[in-house]
Amino acid sequence: MRILHTIPGRNWGGMEHRTIEQVRWLTSHGHEVWLASPADGQSYKKAEAAGLPVVDFDFDRPWKPATVRAFRKLVRQLRPEVIDTHVTRDAKAASACLDLCAVVRSRHVNQPLKPSLIRRAQWRLGADHIITVAECTRSHLMEIGLADPKRSVSIGGWADERFFDLPDPIATRARLRAELTLPESAYAWVCVGMIRPDKGQDHLLNALALLRQRGLEPSLVVVGSATEECADYESGLYRQAESLGLSGRVVFTGYRDDVSELMQMADAVVIPSLTEAQPRVAVQAFAVGKPVVASAVGGVPEIVFDGKTGRLVPPADPQALADAMAQVMTDGEGTARMAANARKMAEETMRFDHRMAQTLETYRTAMAHARTRKLPRFKGIGP
Repeated sequence: MRILHTIPGRNWGGMEHRTIEQVRWLTSHGHEVWLASPADGQSYKKAEAAGLPVVDFDFDRPWKPATVRAFRKLVRQLRPEVIDTHVTRDAKAASACLDLCAVVRSRHVNQPLKPSLIRRAQWRLGADHIITVAECTRSHLMEIGLADPKRSVSIGGWADERFFDLPDPIATRARLRAELTLPESAYAWVCVGMIRPDKGQDHLLNALALLRQRGLEPSLVVVGSATEECADYESGLYRQAESLGLSGRVVFTGYRDDVSELMQMADAVVIPSLTEAQPRVAVQAFAVGKPVVASAVGGVPEIVFDGKTGRLVPPADPQALADAMAQVMTDGEGTARMAANARKMAEETMRFDHRMAQTLETYRTAMAHARTRKLPRFKGIGP
């Protein structure tokens, strides 16, 4: 299959990581794949460094005639059978290519949208199929009339084989704890995600202070980096940790590529987000066999079943978060049972190959729909 993925932004986050993983998988499985993204962005640079096929394209003004002409020219050159778009700007540009190939619109976030006639037309007429990363997102799009139940699907997160089959976990644990200066005997939590307010790291630090008042003093490893817009929030987290007396208990690592090993090093994973679609971090923790405590937001309850595959807490509630973390730390038998249940679910439905099989089937469905369309060629904007 010939597939063009598009990323219009320049920052790096979960959506970008997921998309580049898809490009890598598709390439390694014999498909002809390209990523179109601006050359001054992180996605382009990381894809290029990984040796993936990447094309420089600026989506900043998607409705500008020059942008439409340039994108149609690119599509004519590459001849993809399907374009998979991931944000609004690239979706708008791709909708001008419906006469050239099938278009899929992927949505990675769970923020509500306001319905309007223009937006309804863009979503329902501008794509052959819609992919969401959580069922709650798909449900919202259907409720406000943006998605057709027959032309939309939710495909959740995955964990690649690095998370399912980690070599030498004892040595990995010892090596990383030494690197991060964590005591071997300390109970260690890991929190993975971009450093920004909606990820709730400030509430997590408050919960850690509450645990200390109970006589529980776990370590916390915060994995992720902040964009320039969130630099003040990141600095505030450093000051907050110091003011709460958590110095020496909290380690900020910045962005890391060895998340699977960091999870193996830790005892549990915490996701204190205020909003999520379906966090891939939870799926990855399931695969590694680590217990999860997460905010009950967005699509999280679709995979984290309270008391069965993890613990759920209200968002922005440090007291409830501390209670759940304390329960995980002190109830060894119940925690082990939840982690085993989560690992079993991940093995059965959340492997990378399984999710990509779903994705390829969606592409085929989109292509079949595209063949039934009768669209005039766009005139006045190039070939």
